[in-house]
Amino acid sequence: MSKLISGLALSTTVTLSLLAGTAGPAAAVASAERSAPTLTDFGYRADVYAVKLVTDNVEAFNVKDAHAQLRCTRAIGQSAEKSSVLSVPDNPLVNIAASTSRTDTYQDGSTNGVVGVNTVGDIRIGGEVAGVRTPTLVIEGLTTSANAFHTPQGFGHEESFDFARIRLELLEGTPLQGTPLEALLAPLDQVTDTVFEGTNQAANEIFKVLQSATAPIQIPGLGSIALGKVRGSANAKRATSEAMALEIVVDAGGSRQLVEIGSANARIGAPAPAGVFRAGGSALDLQALQSSLRFGNVQHKSIPCEGTLGKTMTYHVPSAGVLGGLVARVTGVTYSHRGKQNARKDLAKGFSAVSIASTSVPAVGLEVSDIVSRVTMRGKENRPVKSKVTSSIGAITFRGQPVAVPAPGQTVELPGGAGLLQRQVVKDSRYGAASIGLRVQLFAEAVVLDLGLADGHIYPR
Repeated sequence: MSKLISGLALSTTVTLSLLAGTAGPAAAVASAERSAPTLTDFGYRADVYAVKLVTDNVEAFNVKDAHAQLRCTRAIGQSAEKSSVLSVPDNPLVNIAASTSRTDTYQDGSTNGVVGVNTVGDIRIGGEVAGVRTPTLVIEGLTTSANAFHTPQGFGHEESFDFARIRLELLEGTPLQGTPLEALLAPLDQVTDTVFEGTNQAANEIFKVLQSATAPIQIPGLGSIALGKVRGSANAKRATSEAMALEIVVDAGGSRQLVEIGSANARIGAPAPAGVFRAGGSALDLQALQSSLRFGNVQHKSIPCEGTLGKTMTYHVPSAGVLGGLVARVTGVTYSHRGKQNARKDLAKGFSAVSIASTSVPAVGLEVSDIVSRVTMRGKENRPVKSKVTSSIGAITFRGQPVAVPAPGQTVELPGGAGLLQRQVVKDSRYGAASIGLRVQLFAEAVVLDLGLADGHIYPR
């Protein structure tokens, strides 16, 4: 079986491998499943999915297929698994079938780690839209894996891709000579003038071509294809492993969408003596009530499981929009968070905050400025977490007229009964709190738009 593997360990003696026949994560997972979970001093997190559709920095949640998410934990033997028999997203040119994602935390002797694996039985990009035929790319048996671990020699990581078969059917007259597309097709067998295909023996060469390309390779009439990412890092405190097989931009049919296929992410960090943080933020979450459409995760940022060693981390997103900004647009998004643990005091504390300089909903003429949502949390192991939620809003206008800013926890009605504005929607638990800075309900449009989502939780295990 041919594979592209990228790995870095702090010791060359590390023998962990998902893909070799030796005892490693797979054997450790099986062993862990037969025993009760064991707490460690490490924080583990993994996120795996088959396909994600991103437009203008906003995810379409209903197209995040076979999404297995293992939230921060200190326990061995924890897993998450999701499968999808058939996925046909709203874009008729993107079809994903028979996909499975799984994440596991494991312990093998003195090695601790977390691994994520995605397998996709069949991917088909292209076909026909609005009566116009496009090129077609078919990939069968795609497997993506990410592994982050710690041994006595230190932290390490490993990433890999593989597929069973690939087939590309071009349009008649597609120019090839001297183009990057010609290099991509070189490892494949030419079946006809327009059809090229190959088995897993060509997988390594295909991924090497994509890896060496300085820009996405154009497929005229369909879009472009690029290697998503294959990277990892390790230092004295943590290891991350990220693998995304393919990033395909589909611009046929008049729209431009990024399709991420075969993604696995794993992370391990230390120390986590008092628990793990499950905290972060997102600018918006939009739900269309009369359909399955849901959008959000504007480059979502979260606190590492073990925290940030007391450092405040800040991230900026210039702008993002739902359906090209026609439904909603946010600009000037800032995420900030901090997490710190104290082993002697058995204490973990931190905060998560989201700010949005400007929000617009053009369809109804709604404008909101300076939304800020923040959650602080402080907790000791086996005791309830103390949390505090705060929010602020600069100004609100509706069709050019000012609207009173609701007090925290209160609701105001938009003029003409167009909808409701609810500030600081909070959900408390033993482990912390989650808050929505502003919830917008639009009755005629049957839309709920949540803005400034801040999440602050600390879990003992």
